[in-house]
Amino acid sequence: MKRPNLWTKNFIIVCGMNFFTHIVFYSLLATVSLYVIEHFGRSQSEAGLAVGIYVLLAVVARLFAGKIVDVLGSKRIMIISAIFFFLAVLAHQLATTFTLFMIIRAIHGFSFGFLMTAVNAIMAEAIPNERRGEGTGYYATAMNIAMAAGPFIGLVMLRVTTFENLIWILAIAAFCNIFGVFINLPATADQKLQEKVKFTFSLSDMFEKRALPIAICMFVLGIGYSSLLTYLAPYTEEIGFGEVATYFFVVYAGALIVTRPFTGRLFDRLGENMLTYPMLILIVIGFFVLSKATSGWMILVASALIGIGFGTVQSNYLAIAIKEAMQNRKATATSTFFILLDLAIGIGPYLFGILLGTMSYRSMYSITVGWFIFAIAVYFVLHGRKASRQKQLNEAILGESGQGNSLDSGT
Repeated sequence: MKRPNLWTKNFIIVCGMNFFTHIVFYSLLATVSLYVIEHFGRSQSEAGLAVGIYVLLAVVARLFAGKIVDVLGSKRIMIISAIFFFLAVLAHQLATTFTLFMIIRAIHGFSFGFLMTAVNAIMAEAIPNERRGEGTGYYATAMNIAMAAGPFIGLVMLRVTTFENLIWILAIAAFCNIFGVFINLPATADQKLQEKVKFTFSLSDMFEKRALPIAICMFVLGIGYSSLLTYLAPYTEEIGFGEVATYFFVVYAGALIVTRPFTGRLFDRLGENMLTYPMLILIVIGFFVLSKATSGWMILVASALIGIGFGTVQSNYLAIAIKEAMQNRKATATSTFFILLDLAIGIGPYLFGILLGTMSYRSMYSITVGWFIFAIAVYFVLHGRKASRQKQLNEAILGESGQGNSLDSGT
């Protein structure tokens, strides 16, 4: 039987929108703190707040966007939020004061939350059920590539030109979203409206309790990782290797993309614990090398270790969140996962910014090593211990079943 086509025009477009939106997201995430410190003369904690307010408003938007998309339709919300997203990118150039800059960051984050909720909804419709896992994997890969390309573009642009010129480049990326929305995406709003969904909210609309333990694990991991996204550039400048930072996320992405096919198969074959624990340890080693870096090659080795470790653990945690949920709650489980991840990336820069008021960047990254060791303990308590017991139980059941079959065949 012929499998349904995955690479339809609609699927290619939503993958493109996922890529371009996150190019903007990660490029600004890597450069805004440096811009706030140099342009507005603000402290590290205030620079962290400028990063965090974007992500926090994205989290607030995600909490309510799912139900609003159900009521008003995914394409309609996508069009509106894509327009606001594009205008907010351009508005970064208009900020003459730090207060105005913060307002623009808040609007930008809010539009991002609505835009990605709508894009995810259309992605779910574009992928055939028979190829759900494969399609979702390719869709996530678009974000992973943007995770590397965004900071690379941002850091290179800051080294060779101005923040204002970077904004023009990112505005082009944001405009690509608008072009895709108006020209190619399917109109699903009418179908949604016909369902007459009630405009009410409850905690169960926002969170899936079965996915909360692993989402909390991702929250802890994300707080530590946010230090990399926000403060890598000033840290490498401080230790005299600013140029190497521009290639950090390129090596990061390359290592992740090369190893992802193997790690995915190992996850299915060995189970979550057998792969997750080594990858968590790899993250610890990567941040340890980064905190002790005295040369450019040490920074790039750290990027490869962190790329393989964090990229693998993030996809493992997401797979666990989806697996733990009931069939009709898997979308909510995914939303729960990303809400806590976004929240971590929003809170983390502010917390690390406070630390930077009393210590150097190198000392801060030394502290993150201990934080990731703590993240291993959190995983063990909230999921790893349970997964280990479940695996032992499954093996015992299989063993008894095999023994029973042997006795039956002997008689």
